[in-house]
Amino acid sequence: MTDKPSVSILVVTHNHADYIPKLLQSLETFSYKNVFFCDADSKDNTLEILNSSSFSDNVLSKKILEGFSKNNNDLIRHFKLSSDYYLLLNPDVYFTEDFLSVLLEKAQNDTTTGIASPLTYYPDNQIQVTWKKFPSLWQVFKKRIGLFKTTEEKRTEKAEWVLGSCMLISNKLLKENGTLLDERYRLYCEDIDICFECTYKKMKILTVKDTFVYHHLNELSSKNIWSKYNYWNIVSILKFALKWNFKYIFRNA
Repeated sequence: MTDKPSVSILVVTHNHADYIPKLLQSLETFSYKNVFFCDADSKDNTLEILNSSSFSDNVLSKKILEGFSKNNNDLIRHFKLSSDYYLLLNPDVYFTEDFLSVLLEKAQNDTTTGIASPLTYYPDNQIQVTWKKFPSLWQVFKKRIGLFKTTEEKRTEKAEWVLGSCMLISNKLLKENGTLLDERYRLYCEDIDICFECTYKKMKILTVKDTFVYHHLNELSSKNIWSKYNYWNIVSILKFALKWNFKYIFRNA
């Protein structure tokens, strides 16, 4: 009988007091262990909520606002985590069933799996487009100037990349220094990046229809094209293009 794989669940918070109680309730309801929180300089009472939860010993508090990738990697470094899988989970996610066990079972059944992702719904039960094809430069341009919305995208069950709001990642994708994400991305594209790396390394991205989570998707970068979020998104896209260049352009050749 195969031993149950180990999982570390990573959550980065920043002013998520309105959302984090529901996630904490979900985690406690299904007795999820090894959950680690990095609070990135919250100005509301997010940190107080975390410190009063059953996961209070697993909270890393920061007084500076750093990038999403670095915050997740700092959890691995700070708590000296070493697991078979890492689950990236947004603080505005919650769930009503044990989705993680389903993802793990699917991933364990195919040893070439690098990443697994469940179905995702908005709180109003509308399907959320979290399984996608890699974007073209024209799609990126339209989205960044507000001519194209996530709600207009089409979900694909054979996804090339999946949204990082709920993403199970094999330790086979860890970098040589033991971290998970490329810290050159402050915010956005880290999920596209690790999915492209997964594909480049000939590992599979599983889209699992047998289970689901709920996610409040704020889309801060598309609400205001002059916002810092949109700026960070554009910078991340440029970094992604420079990093993978011809490997991305000719990926299907």
